[in-house]
Amino acid sequence: MLERALDHSFDQPKIHVHPDGGAYAIASRYIGVGWRYRNLFLMVFVAILAVGSVAVFSLKRSYMASATVVVTTRVADPLSQSPDGSNNSLEDDELATQAALIGSRDVAAAVLRELPEPPSPVRHTWRQNLCLYGIHFFCNVSSSSVSNSVAALDRAIDGLLSTVTIEPQPHSRVISISVKANTGERAAAIANAFVTDYQKLALTQRQGDLRHEADWLDERTAALRERWLEAERVASKYNEQHGLVNTDAGSPLVDRQISDMASSLGQAETRYAAAQARVESLNIALRNGDARAMISLGDQPLLVASASALLQAEMTRAQKAGSFGPNHPDVQALDKQIAGARAQLRSEMQQALTSINTELVSAKADVAALTRSMGNLQAESAGQSGAQAEYRTLRQESESARGVYEAFLDRAKELTDRVALLQPPVTFVSHAAAPAAPTFPNRKKLLMGVVLLAVVAAISAVVLRAFLSPSFIDVDELHNFGGVPLLTILPVMKGVRKKNLDRYVLDHPFSQTAEAMRGLSAQLSLAGAARLEGGQTLAIASASPGDGKTTVAIWLASVLKEAGQSVLLIDIDCRRFASSEQTGGVLQVGFTNVLAGQAVVRDVIVKDDVTGVDVLPAGSSRISSFDPAEVSQIRDLLADLSRSYKAIIINVPPLTVALDGLIMASIADQTIFVCRWARTSRGAVAACLDRLRVYGARLAGTVLTGAEERSANLLCGAPVARNEVRLITHTYQG
Repeated sequence: MLERALDHSFDQPKIHVHPDGGAYAIASRYIGVGWRYRNLFLMVFVAILAVGSVAVFSLKRSYMASATVVVTTRVADPLSQSPDGSNNSLEDDELATQAALIGSRDVAAAVLRELPEPPSPVRHTWRQNLCLYGIHFFCNVSSSSVSNSVAALDRAIDGLLSTVTIEPQPHSRVISISVKANTGERAAAIANAFVTDYQKLALTQRQGDLRHEADWLDERTAALRERWLEAERVASKYNEQHGLVNTDAGSPLVDRQISDMASSLGQAETRYAAAQARVESLNIALRNGDARAMISLGDQPLLVASASALLQAEMTRAQKAGSFGPNHPDVQALDKQIAGARAQLRSEMQQALTSINTELVSAKADVAALTRSMGNLQAESAGQSGAQAEYRTLRQESESARGVYEAFLDRAKELTDRVALLQPPVTFVSHAAAPAAPTFPNRKKLLMGVVLLAVVAAISAVVLRAFLSPSFIDVDELHNFGGVPLLTILPVMKGVRKKNLDRYVLDHPFSQTAEAMRGLSAQLSLAGAARLEGGQTLAIASASPGDGKTTVAIWLASVLKEAGQSVLLIDIDCRRFASSEQTGGVLQVGFTNVLAGQAVVRDVIVKDDVTGVDVLPAGSSRISSFDPAEVSQIRDLLADLSRSYKAIIINVPPLTVALDGLIMASIADQTIFVCRWARTSRGAVAACLDRLRVYGARLAGTVLTGAEERSANLLCGAPVARNEVRLITHTYQG
């Protein structure tokens, strides 16, 4: 049955089927890896979810309440002297100033007095406990208690201010006050209290300042009123004593007459000077014949019109003379017109000069008359100058005292009106309302975040585990690994006791494991043509202990025996029994004893009580490897046994533990390499396969043990695309 792989070759066409590298295959592969580590995924997910949920539900709840205020517009002062409405403008820094004042420590202290913090549970320190037990050295003194109370108040104010957020809204007069507290009612109450207490403090401060100013103004106004009345009495008494004639305004009558006379004299002199100036201008223009000087005499319209006509004619004559020459008829006509305009202008100038001379004589006469009248009035005022000067001084003092008194009186009235117009610097736009739900934590969002974090952490753990795993975690990796085909995949055995494991394929003949072992025996049978005589040897090797090598050997022997073939199972892994031998366990005489000449092979072969397979035990343990003579002896021994058994299965030691396995693999007709799913490292498998080739072992293929049930017997490798299936069908049909 187990023929050499080199004794027969298949003449079948080679079909190169490339695995589908599309998205479906990639997704299936990664989903398979995830399903393979589902326990790790679930553990990490549940752990993160549990820890995160506990953390979320242990977070202390807090409520946020917000109040909105607006900086008030100042009421227009009715006594203000600036009607431009500048009081309604908001300074650049006023909004920030009001926000800082609302969040000041004085306002926070007032809020704490109105809404004290709820009492915290009493916690006695070790000093207080010692003090209660009579050790007075650790008791706090009174001064320290006072300082502690002050420090506690400061800490309470700092804690309250840390929960308050005051934000001025840009480009507006609005300020938002947000408060965070343990309950929604307290958060709303504190937010409203910050505004109302600031309003009270601001109004109290303004009223106090105005009250102090009003008191000082009242005292000063009374003194100024007495001073004004006294000055009035002194001025009236002096006027009566000297018999001065004064007007109702307090000034002498002669002074008013002098003032009126001086005004009339000034007007007469102005007319006289203006007439002289016009006469001089006309004389100069008449002597020079300059028409442009006449245009400035606006009080002579005819003269101005003649001068303008002359200038226009001269300009026209200059333009045509420049174009046609001085002898052109148009130029000569313009010369005649200019001469007539000059004669007309001289006539108008003579008439204007005569008119202005008449006005000049009249103005000169008025100036002389007014000058004489002014001299008479000044002579009359000289007799009263001394007394009038003294009286004028007294009146000025009285007016000055009256002006100061009226200014202070106006200021006092303004303060009285301003007290009535006092308003808080900020007013409510909306009061804070108690929130129905806590602002923090938002358990729904946090739990969603915990779930997302748990999923990401679980996926990361699976990816990290798969990335750092040195063993095979994907069936596709083992297909043709190192150029060796994958013969079969054995699923993991769950819930099977160790003593029942050897008979599993016999007790469950239609199980997936039994089908896999029968498939393995069929593949080994098809690997070569049947020989006419003699049996074949098959070595079962693995990289390390625990890969399932011994179990595979027992199952394969059981399947072959059930098929009616004579099978011998040789166990040369004597190191497995070294611990039993050292502890005094009874070991059977076996293979090593036969090689040492201590027993005959036919005498040491026993029938296994569990499987009924003939077994050649390992025998006594040995520390040395097989020498060339022993290798030749083993060949002869196997040749002798092959005459009695159709199949000889050799369970060799792990290749990473002893070299005996390499020697037995080189002697055997075929070698099956067993590796453990997610346990045997890729490096160990590659090294063992390479060493087996160096020793000349004929590798039949690999067997994967401990795989998932859905991965068992997936020997077709990666999924094949539809077009590749058509290619395979066409190739075989052709």
